[in-house]
Amino acid sequence: MKNIIIEFLCRNQNKGYSSKEISQALSLKVEEINYAMLKLGLSDFLFDLTSGLKRNRTGAKGSRMRVRIEDVSVRGVTYYRCFKLDSGPNE
Repeated sequence: MKNIIIEFLCRNQNKGYSSKEISQALSLKVEEINYAMLKLGLSDFLFDLTSGLKRNRTGAKGSRMRVRIEDVSVRGVTYYRCFKLDSGPNE
């Protein structure tokens, strides 16, 4: 499910979307969106924490486009937006 959400956000990079807007666009429950975004945030945090502990390997996964989902809260509503990351020289 998080892949569907990421794909939606990356195809619509021009603005941020709330969980309610994402759920309406993808016909999913708001709770499912919130849970998926929580899991995504935790996995990104753990990746950033452990990325210095392992060597980067190039391969099929290295050829995928790197993105980061960022969130901002405005008046108690969290908006999510996709940002494409520049590829490094080894990718």
